[in-house]
Amino acid sequence: MISLASGLPLLQIGDRGVSEYSSEWLETSIRRAAEEAGHAEWWFAPDIVRSLFLYLKERFQSTVITVNQLFEKLRLTLTALGFQDIAKHLHDQVPPYKISLLQIASEASVSGSYELSFFQRLGASLDEAVVTGTDLIHAHGIKSAVRKLCGARRWGPSCERLQKEILAFMEERAGREASLTLRIV
Repeated sequence: MISLASGLPLLQIGDRGVSEYSSEWLETSIRRAAEEAGHAEWWFAPDIVRSLFLYLKERFQSTVITVNQLFEKLRLTLTALGFQDIAKHLHDQVPPYKISLLQIASEASVSGSYELSFFQRLGASLDEAVVTGTDLIHAHGIKSAVRKLCGARRWGPSCERLQKEILAFMEERAGREASLTLRIV
């Protein structure tokens, strides 16, 4: 049996597997469902997610779980605890898609055509994120990626220009999808 470092099963999203998924994503989903059910400040979400993760680590028999199975387990837990109204409002959704801009820059620097390759790879990552059905993309490492692509130790005008180009590119690509939110750090 294969075991991931987190101890959680691999999350299957279409034909892609996600090994890291956070409790915040599930807590946010539960809180949205609670608000829709009329519970404005419902504070049980972290406890429910913690118990679900404990179950997945210690008692779940498979090394893979689909998004639908995960949310069905959450609904069953909520129902068993007497929160049927919240369970009815819980909608299946995929976790935020994470993009490491530094990793893409590192891969692009190997190819020799730094910026061109970077934008091609970044575009492919954004397209892949959209295909998963996520409503949130977390892109991190922009400053490090820019410095790597510019070959700069210190931040300068060329870094500023490239960062603006990357931000504009990402916002334009993400803007094509009405329900998609992009967070860049």
